[in-house]
Amino acid sequence: MPAQDAMTEIELERFLEAVSTRGPSGQRNLALLTLMADSGLRLAEALGIGTGDLVREGGRVVTHVRVVGKGRKAAVVPVSARTAARLDAWMEARAGLGVAEGPVFCTISQGHRDAGFAGDGDLVRGRDLDQRYVRDLVVRVAQRAGITGRVTPHTLRHTFATHLLRQTGNLELTRKALRHARVTTTARVYAHLADRDVEEAVRGLHQGTGQVVSQQALPGVDGEAEALVEALQGLTAEQKRAVAAALLAGADGEGR
Repeated sequence: MPAQDAMTEIELERFLEAVSTRGPSGQRNLALLTLMADSGLRLAEALGIGTGDLVREGGRVVTHVRVVGKGRKAAVVPVSARTAARLDAWMEARAGLGVAEGPVFCTISQGHRDAGFAGDGDLVRGRDLDQRYVRDLVVRVAQRAGITGRVTPHTLRHTFATHLLRQTGNLELTRKALRHARVTTTARVYAHLADRDVEEAVRGLHQGTGQVVSQQALPGVDGEAEALVEALQGLTAEQKRAVAAALLAGADGEGR
């Protein structure tokens, strides 16, 4: 089963609500997954954040995180208000465990383990969290939230980009948020969203009745516009993509 490209906003809320917040590990997991969902971080980028990478306003509220992305490129990424609150809750719990420096999203277990993600031997608090643990966590949370399809940590990045692109219609802004080197990369990866949005826009002209909206319902719409609606319905997927690209290019120009 292919990985799910993106969750809807409702699914994302259900996903985050399904994260168990019992104990320090729950607070850590909720802060991690919220950060990835709200800032579009890759898993390796999120797990690579150290305590010194939290940028605070006035030394209190976290406003940005420093990350190292692909090609070892450093970046300063803004965080949402809910991410900041959940990061603070986790950092407070983390300090209560006696962990001071090191990775923000660290291990919290101590003792001997005969098997598992940490391998055989003694577990130590404050070590790097294993990526396999997070992948397994995401699957369990998605199942608990009742989300169909295979969800991976990268689904959170796709979800972030999908919502941002649809809300702004601005490819360049989305490129910067994802930290892609070229806007063509962003356009290629998310071209299917433009295709889907064109189809939804065409369907929206029917008001759920199975008939094209009348000129009385939409003042100023003439026969030529109705002909355009019919023409849009007959477009191939490639043609719809071209129309969507032109519309997005127009929106991007207005935003500059």
